[in-house]
Amino acid sequence: MSDKALNLVLDLRKREEDEALELLLEAQNNVASFERQIAQLKEFENIYIEEMKVKSQFQLDMGTYLAYQQFINKLERIKERQEAGLVKLQEQENRARSNYLDKQQQRKIIESLIEKHRLERERLEAKAEQKLSDDIVSSKQARLLIEKMK
Repeated sequence: MSDKALNLVLDLRKREEDEALELLLEAQNNVASFERQIAQLKEFENIYIEEMKVKSQFQLDMGTYLAYQQFINKLERIKERQEAGLVKLQEQENRARSNYLDKQQQRKIIESLIEKHRLERERLEAKAEQKLSDDIVSSKQARLLIEKMK
C-alpha cells in the first residue's frame, strides 16, 4: 500500500476514533447525569424521612404519616428505575469505551505502518546514496588509474 493510501486510511481512522471518543464522552456524561439524579433522589428521600421523624415527635396524624410513607415509597421506586437505567447506561459506556479503544488501536497500527514505510524508504535512500557515493569514488579512482597508465 502506498504512503498516500496509508495516509488516507489514517485520516479515516482518526475520524472514526474522534467519533468514537465523542460517543464515549456522551455516554460518560449520561452516566454522570444519572448518578447525580440518583444522589438527588436519595438526598430528597432522606430529607423527607428526617422531616417525618421530626414531625412524628409532635404527634403526626395517621393521614399525614401515610402521605409521607407513600411519597417516600414513590421516591424509592423512582430511584430503583433510575438505578436500572444507570446499569444500562454503564453498559453502553463500556461498549463505547471498548469501541474507542479499538479505533485508537486501529489508528496506531496504521501510524506504525506509515512509520515502518518511512524508515524503509529512508533506508533505501541511504543505500542508494551510499551506492552513488561508492560509484563516484570508484569512477574517480578509475580515472586516476587511467591517467597514471597514460
